[in-house]
Amino acid sequence: MEPSGTLYDLLHTTSERPAARLGRDEDTWSEEDELRDQSDALDQTHILCTETDVTLPSNLGCISSSFETERAWPGGGAGLRSPVPVEQVYQEMIQIYEKLQVRAAELSEREREIERREKLLLKHQSTVTRLLNTEGGGLDRVNTLQQEHEQEVEKLRAALREKSRENRRIKSSFDSIKDLNETMKRQLTELSEQNTRLEVQSQRVHARLENLQRKQQYSVSHRGRENNLLKSHDPKPSNQDKAPPPSKAIRSCSSVPAVKLLSYLMDWMLDGPPLTTDDPNTERQCDLYGVPHPSLQERCAKVLPVLLERFQQAETSRHLPLLRFIHRALTQLDHSAQHLPLTTTLRRLGEEVTRKSPPLFRSSCPHTRFLSSILVLKTLSQADVLVQALDVLHSVVGEDEGRGLFLKYKALSTVLSLLRTGSPGLLAPSLDVLLQMSADSRHLPDFLEACSTDQFFRCAAVLLRNPRLDLVVAEKLSVLLQKLSCIRKNRRLFETFSLHLLLQETRHAADPSRAFLNINFSSILFNLGVASHP
Repeated sequence: MEPSGTLYDLLHTTSERPAARLGRDEDTWSEEDELRDQSDALDQTHILCTETDVTLPSNLGCISSSFETERAWPGGGAGLRSPVPVEQVYQEMIQIYEKLQVRAAELSEREREIERREKLLLKHQSTVTRLLNTEGGGLDRVNTLQQEHEQEVEKLRAALREKSRENRRIKSSFDSIKDLNETMKRQLTELSEQNTRLEVQSQRVHARLENLQRKQQYSVSHRGRENNLLKSHDPKPSNQDKAPPPSKAIRSCSSVPAVKLLSYLMDWMLDGPPLTTDDPNTERQCDLYGVPHPSLQERCAKVLPVLLERFQQAETSRHLPLLRFIHRALTQLDHSAQHLPLTTTLRRLGEEVTRKSPPLFRSSCPHTRFLSSILVLKTLSQADVLVQALDVLHSVVGEDEGRGLFLKYKALSTVLSLLRTGSPGLLAPSLDVLLQMSADSRHLPDFLEACSTDQFFRCAAVLLRNPRLDLVVAEKLSVLLQKLSCIRKNRRLFETFSLHLLLQETRHAADPSRAFLNINFSSILFNLGVASHP
């Protein structure tokens, strides 16, 4: 059996090399050359075996024997034995084989390591591929978001430009309004100065009128004294000139015509010249016998109970004259320094006004509604009834006729008396009435003039010093004070009651969100010359 494989070919080639050399130089052939050739063949075998299969064939012995028998010189004809022993060759081949096995194990380990690295590289490549795909998607998403962001930014820029244009328009409008306000302030100052001049002229004309009236009265009284001197020879007066006492006349007028006549007399007394010039600060006058005349307050105190009885029995059409006379009597009693015992009578009067059927609060006549509400405010103390009366008064003064009645009957003192009580439920309705009076109308200058008194400013100072004052009440009061601060002569009243200091403290302690209150306080201080700008 012929051995096969790469190793056999190498050995066979090696055995043929000496023959070739022998043919080339038979004379110089030596054993040394043969050993050198075998060594070269083994080195080449070692090199080739490292590159090919490292498995040594099982018939290594057969190969060795055939190697020995087949090795022959080409020219000799007979076979020659190799000078190298077979055992040595065999040992060397075993060593080569072991080395090749070690090399094969190393190559196998390197192959496994290469395969592991290859798998890891493939895994990394797949990961990198996924990352690249993800990066591509992320870039697309980023581009989309960037485009959306740019679109949104462009929309916001457009909205900002629109807001800027609107703000410029508002600022322009505000500047125009500010200029108009300054112009109106200058006009108001001019009108105030003109009003002051007209008031001075009016006072002068009124003084001249009073002088003419006194002169006229003196001339009339002088002519009357002359006529009395001419008729002094007839000492008996006629029966027609005699008049029954007032008390008997009042007691006898129980019929409807008498009540009607009484109402006419009251209208004449109220609308005509005063019957007496009694002044609580002057000494009481006496008659011819030295008996002092009763004062006007004492007469009012005596007539009020009778008026209450007539008021209960009177018809609806006669209520207004009675209300007017009762109001005049109560006004005189308010000016009295003496405290007359009329508490029960006054309470009954207020209750009668509220108990009338239909209630006088709901009368179609504004005059009747106004006087009934004023009488209730003067005579009763129940908070709910007073609030109802203030509501009626607020609705009446909402009209021009009601404002004229408010000034005619000097109802400001009645409202201020409610403010001085400090009742939380009455402060806001009372100030609502005053705010209604401060609306633009022909009666506004007269109302502001009526408020320009020590009584009003003292009440305002008491309200502002209240630490628990409601902000709504403070805002309503600030509106009135702002209009009063525009009158130049009121600066003395503001300084007298230290209102400018109170307003400064209140403005510093006020909530910044209360813009209306802060603006009013700043305007007041500006009008008073305390602040540099409103």
